[in-house]
Amino acid sequence: MTLFARSAGYLGRWSNPIAALMLMSASSALAPNAHADPGDFQAMPGLWKITLHTVKDGRAGTTTIKWKCLYDGADPWTTFVDVMKPEANCERSGERRTSTALAWQVACGAHAGNGHIALDSPKHYTGDVAVDGHAALHIEGQRYAACTGPSD
Repeated sequence: MTLFARSAGYLGRWSNPIAALMLMSASSALAPNAHADPGDFQAMPGLWKITLHTVKDGRAGTTTIKWKCLYDGADPWTTFVDVMKPEANCERSGERRTSTALAWQVACGAHAGNGHIALDSPKHYTGDVAVDGHAALHIEGQRYAACTGPSD
């Protein structure tokens, strides 16, 4: 018997257990990410009422209400975060996303800060934006109904 034939016979006996072990190792390595896929943001699609409370010099400022539709598979950054600019010239960067939270950095000209929102249920979230270490905006989002069309 040749060396190749002996090697093939030896591997043939062990290939199924080795393959099973490799498959179990790969699945256990992927399992922690399977239940917290950041691409699967847990907000329920539908019509959301987003209430923005501005803060100036540590005091409550104006309150603005915006209505936005989140469609199944839509980008939560455009639905929930783009409405949260403390000022028109603010830009976001450094986005971090989990299945229940969004966090980012914000730059408003020479001023910088960060923001975050966190879902406490698929139908409700709260969040804040701070600029230069001071609160600039508090936010609350509540899902109210299904969206009926693209114009919602």
